[in-house]
Amino acid sequence: MAHISSPEPFSPDDLSRLRNIALDLEFADGVTAVASPFILRLPPSEDAPSGRPVFGATIGSDYREDLAAFRALETGLPTYIADQGRAILVTVSVDADATTVPQARDRIESTIVGALPEGMTLQLTGEDIISIAVVEGLTNDLFRLNAVGALLVALSAMVLLRDLRMTVLIVVPAFGGAASVLALSVWLGYPITMLTNVIPILLLVLGGANCLHLARHLRHGSGKVEETLREIGPASALTAITTSLAFASIMITENTQVREFAILGAMGTLLAFAISLVSFSLMALVLGGRSVKPSQAGTGLARWLTGIGTTHARLVVVGALALLVLAGYGFIKTTPWVVLDDNLPRGSEVRAANAAVARDFSGVFQMIVEVDGDWSRTVELAETLVDVAGPEAVLSEPGLARWRGLGRGEPQADDLDTFPPALVNMVRPDEETHRILISLAEPMSDDAALSRYRRVHDAAVAGGADRVFGTPVLMHEEGLSLIAELTRSLVIASLGASLFVAFAFRSLRIIPLLLIVNVLPLMLAGASLHIIAGGKLTPTAVLGLTIAFGIAIDDTIHFLGRFDRSRARGAGTERSLQFATSSAGQSMVLTTLLLTGGLAVTLTSGFLPIWLFGGLIVAILWAALVADLLVLPALLSLRRNGAE
Repeated sequence: MAHISSPEPFSPDDLSRLRNIALDLEFADGVTAVASPFILRLPPSEDAPSGRPVFGATIGSDYREDLAAFRALETGLPTYIADQGRAILVTVSVDADATTVPQARDRIESTIVGALPEGMTLQLTGEDIISIAVVEGLTNDLFRLNAVGALLVALSAMVLLRDLRMTVLIVVPAFGGAASVLALSVWLGYPITMLTNVIPILLLVLGGANCLHLARHLRHGSGKVEETLREIGPASALTAITTSLAFASIMITENTQVREFAILGAMGTLLAFAISLVSFSLMALVLGGRSVKPSQAGTGLARWLTGIGTTHARLVVVGALALLVLAGYGFIKTTPWVVLDDNLPRGSEVRAANAAVARDFSGVFQMIVEVDGDWSRTVELAETLVDVAGPEAVLSEPGLARWRGLGRGEPQADDLDTFPPALVNMVRPDEETHRILISLAEPMSDDAALSRYRRVHDAAVAGGADRVFGTPVLMHEEGLSLIAELTRSLVIASLGASLFVAFAFRSLRIIPLLLIVNVLPLMLAGASLHIIAGGKLTPTAVLGLTIAFGIAIDDTIHFLGRFDRSRARGAGTERSLQFATSSAGQSMVLTTLLLTGGLAVTLTSGFLPIWLFGGLIVAILWAALVADLLVLPALLSLRRNGAE
């Protein structure tokens, strides 16, 4: 679709030049058909058996009268020219076997721009154009996200640790793990999508966080690689498994892109962990050894939070439960919402074109309504849809019949021969099917568009349509279905990861503890959507919450691992909490800072879903850190008191 607009109403000379452009497009390589205002004809007459063109050979100042006469026919057919006379729409059909979409786009753009009258602007859109714009934007974003993300992880590690050897032990294995995921995506044959675009940088920062736990123990402990792997390795493996399970829980969806995201994430997490662990072990043999002056960064915050949790355990737990209820209520009050335009880069010309077409010509996308055989029902339904959607948003066979002068009568074969075959095939795909096409904006582009979509859809169903489909229906129905599936995945991930961790610790009693500590950050982040996203729950948001749970539980695993190890050695609860805080607390603070530094690059992405995905994970990580160092010690203290 080519949307051409002017600051002033088109003059006869402007329209003559625009008609020449439309004619030039018909002869462009790969173009099979062009629809524009200049194909409009008034009904046949004795003087003009095929109908007189609305825009004659010479376009005069009276063209508005002819256009008004066409609209007065009340056929409901589109005129491709806005009421204000400041915009026209030219639709171009392309033979995909003769040219590619990018080539056709560039050819169409150069043809129009080269002859466009001064002061007019061109905007191109269409389903194929949208797909190309998304892929081109993602390709550029992929390199920048991973390159800048790797740099941020390295800088964050160096600033936090001020130890070059530890930084190398953290960054190099993590980078190797992330690179292996890129290779895995190529091996699986998965294309670059909005979702898979974030996996390498996500696993890069997760690998860095995992290696930080290992490196800290190595440099602050005995300096022996074997001891570090024995003490920290199991917990690190468990965190990789829970993150992989979070990805795997998403596989229940039937959406191809989301399923590929889940498979790549689940396999990539385990592969990246294996690569980073082996790399760390080999490098530690050369760069290992105990640090002469271990860093204490983050220790103060960890001890302060744990101190509050143990000192005011009952108050902290009651407050956490109350906050969990309030945040949970806020989360369930979010509205499922799917916007295709969000998959376009911010500031995209295609996004602006979609808005312009929706404003001037009802929308880019078409809802298709089919009726089997019943002509009278088709006529009534078409008239109803014209009333609901607007007079120039509906293309139908009854509209063609009215133009032909048949009133509500059904056109016969010789009547249909008056029209271009391509047009006839659109409204009558076979002898028994009548098809009505309604132009609509993206259903969830805003509240008004959603209301209009629902009115049109409900009118079609109530009017006896045998089938209602098309891109708007797919975006709305499949989008809501996807969110429902992903919400189930979130529940599965939460329960599944908690059960797995409880099994690993051989204690089912810790399941409530795990759920409270790790669901609280999720609910807080979910409720925050009312602030950062207008209360809209998108597929990206649910994915972010699901994956973040698998990441957030990592700190819980490390803290509980140190706590249980101390308890197994005979220490009491208070002493074990102190040991867990001093040994794991610092690493938890540092890994959160490291993850924040690495994922901060997603906040610079031109794609809103990537920005939201990264932002939610960062928010959840900080909420999880506070929960693990404040609420978890409080719960463990109360459990001790209850046991006593």
